[in-house]
Amino acid sequence: MRNLFCLLACTLTLTGMVVGEEKKDALTELYGKLSAVSPKVVKAGYTILHIEFDRLGSGPSVTFKRQLQKGFKYKIVGVGAQGIADIEVKLLDSKNKVVAKDEGQDGVGIINLVPGASGTYTIRVAAAKMDGEEGARPYFFCLVASKPQKAEQTPP
Repeated sequence: MRNLFCLLACTLTLTGMVVGEEKKDALTELYGKLSAVSPKVVKAGYTILHIEFDRLGSGPSVTFKRQLQKGFKYKIVGVGAQGIADIEVKLLDSKNKVVAKDEGQDGVGIINLVPGASGTYTIRVAAAKMDGEEGARPYFFCLVASKPQKAEQTPP
């Protein structure tokens, strides 16, 4: 867990996101949400592979790629700060086909899946609905975690 918080601090420092008071407040809010979510994910047996921090506006999305393996369960959690009323998280395969998406309509998007094939997948995060002033605090984090399937769940 200590490594996770060091990674968070380094990410914020390197991206220069901790600059103004408004940004600091939004990121402090997200840090608190990450501190609440990550222990639950780890306690459920998952290993955190990646945490993406960025800023959204209405319309544009942020994408990043991850190698996913067949035979593993994945949990992808997107969480928006104040300003994002509905965060949308989608997983696309190598042909840009949506293979999974969150179904919620709030500031948290969760995808649980077991990929049918190993490969490079794209995770797309967007603000489906903004709350309040346009671009008030549209920061988010997206956490990607995995764990092996149990032997009895793995196909022969």
